[in-house]
Amino acid sequence: MLNQLTRNVLATSVLSAGLILGGCSGGSSGSSGSAPASNPQPQSNRTVADGVSGPLDEVQTPLSESVFGQLVGAAAGTPLEGTLDCAGQAIVIDLVDVLDSIALALMQTAETQDPATAFEAAAGNVQFSVEEFANDLPGALTALNGSDCNSAGGGDTGGGGDNPLAGTPLEPLGAALAPVLSQFPGAGGEPGDSPDMDLRSVSVLVSQLALAFDAGLAQIPAEARTAPVFGGILTTLSTGLADLSVTLTHFGAYNGDSTAAALETTLNNLLVNVLTNVVPVNFAEAQAGQEGTLSGPIISGVNQITSALGDNLLAAAVPQLTAALDGELSVLLDPIENTLLPALLGPVSTALAGGGSAGGAGSLGVILGPLTEALTGGGSASNPTGTPLDALLGPLLDLTGGSSGSCPFAGTPLAGGCTLFSLLPI
Repeated sequence: MLNQLTRNVLATSVLSAGLILGGCSGGSSGSSGSAPASNPQPQSNRTVADGVSGPLDEVQTPLSESVFGQLVGAAAGTPLEGTLDCAGQAIVIDLVDVLDSIALALMQTAETQDPATAFEAAAGNVQFSVEEFANDLPGALTALNGSDCNSAGGGDTGGGGDNPLAGTPLEPLGAALAPVLSQFPGAGGEPGDSPDMDLRSVSVLVSQLALAFDAGLAQIPAEARTAPVFGGILTTLSTGLADLSVTLTHFGAYNGDSTAAALETTLNNLLVNVLTNVVPVNFAEAQAGQEGTLSGPIISGVNQITSALGDNLLAAAVPQLTAALDGELSVLLDPIENTLLPALLGPVSTALAGGGSAGGAGSLGVILGPLTEALTGGGSASNPTGTPLDALLGPLLDLTGGSSGSCPFAGTPLAGGCTLFSLLPI
């Protein structure tokens, strides 16, 4: 067990590292009296290394590289590639950076017993990451029309109250978001190059954004909300914003226990949504009439990873937390990255490649149609059952050599998915 001095040094070191942001002032915007750092040149937060350095990097890096990296690769050359790239930035980098800033402040509070000072010291990073999220959010939605959230003008999508989705099936969502996005201090400019906000103001703005997102989401076509991959992005953004709003409300009130619990819930829901909805596991299961077969073990694995998160944060148990996130998440992601994702994304990539380019108001159908068809009608020459289950089982059977019938999930956290193979005619 770490002695008290060692724990103090660890927590303080990690907090200091977390306040070194490539594109953000690490100073407080509140009344704690901490001196703000000199203003660095603002830059966009495009990689894990660009953002807040903290224990949740152990979550961000594999999700960004192994999960969203494969999704972007499967959609290469299509408008969905940009959407996935921007969504990965918004969800995995920006949103989790907010959580990482909060996590570091909770660790510092565990040592100093001074939440007001620790929380306000994190306000600069929280605001920067929230502004990055607001900047990348429109890009994730407009990329279907050929926009690029990494272009020099990418920040313009969030400014001035304009609706970048006008004339598309997502216009109601853009109309709901635009008035709130225009309220962000950095709207129309670069994140980090804006007036400081106190934590309560940031919390209120995120709450308004969450409400606007859900209001707009309810008005867009049902096929977009329920589509594989793209619908999963919308679900993840909606839930993530709602959960982040709750977390920041507690954080702005300096309530460490409630903040830690809300942070744990936010990260849990984010992992589950990315691994079962953005990765179209739930969609494939529903088409096969086998709900929960693979998503159940995934959810159980995520619950195990996040179950002790709040307690470890409040105890400033930095090494234990980092080791748990790295080790347990790696074990869960390995079969998803190496077996499940290639099986699901193979037919998706083939379908998108044959779908042609998209543009204008019709882009949504050009992209979402092939996505849905790829996961409802096979997708493999093996065709082992002659049912929609082939969209999942066909490629898996190909990976195992067909005749052996061995389950590629045996010995992994997804071993529960091996029950699917009882349906194979072998």
